[in-house]
Amino acid sequence: MYIDLMSQYTSLSVNIKLANILGLNIAVYWAELMNVYPRVIKKKEEELFNNDGYFDLDREYIKSRTTLSEEDQMLCDVALSKLDIVKVDPNNSCRIKIDIQKMYAYIVEDDPSVLKDIQKRAKVKRDDNSAVKREMIRRNLNAAISATDVDILSALRNWVDSLVEAKTFASKIVVETFQKNLISYTSDKQVQLKIIEIATIHAWADFAWAKNAFEKDYKGRSGTFIGKQQKQGTGIDTTSGF
Repeated sequence: MYIDLMSQYTSLSVNIKLANILGLNIAVYWAELMNVYPRVIKKKEEELFNNDGYFDLDREYIKSRTTLSEEDQMLCDVALSKLDIVKVDPNNSCRIKIDIQKMYAYIVEDDPSVLKDIQKRAKVKRDDNSAVKREMIRRNLNAAISATDVDILSALRNWVDSLVEAKTFASKIVVETFQKNLISYTSDKQVQLKIIEIATIHAWADFAWAKNAFEKDYKGRSGTFIGKQQKQGTGIDTTSGF
């Protein structure tokens, strides 16, 4: 039992030189990537080939093996991407590709001036921290989207993007409530898309605001959706229609 608890399978070997160059978090993160990557190659070789070397990273698993939070892992990605060692899919922060040869070249480098330059290039700045925090918020909000229709799903994700970029307060409950109210209000897909579009343009988290704007500008006297704006002045594209 004692041997099992202390075995290599419950331990992690960290490259000390890498830790000295880029910090302990990156050294730990890279060590686990090196544990994971051979299994990815073995089990998902075709997927790697078809996706230009990108593979899906289970960040919860990495967390369980390293104690690094998802945010910590993403900050490691930011630093390593500055050195072209890691590339992150712009559409999926959990899909990455790695350049092992380039990392090896950095680890075997002995020139102090070169090592200092590597450290300088890999430094995570305040803007990088802010970008990672925004991505964490975006992922958290997107996880609350329950739509299965491709168009509605895409529209809601764009809406979430607008909230994050505008720094509009939102939470999973806000996203869930918006969807619930949208479905309760109408089953007409085109109306739903228009209301989401209005909320996106204004970065509104409150469904009622988007609904009221829709009823004011896009609802005919008969109560039917007319497809284009009745009046100008709300900032909504008057040429938009379905």
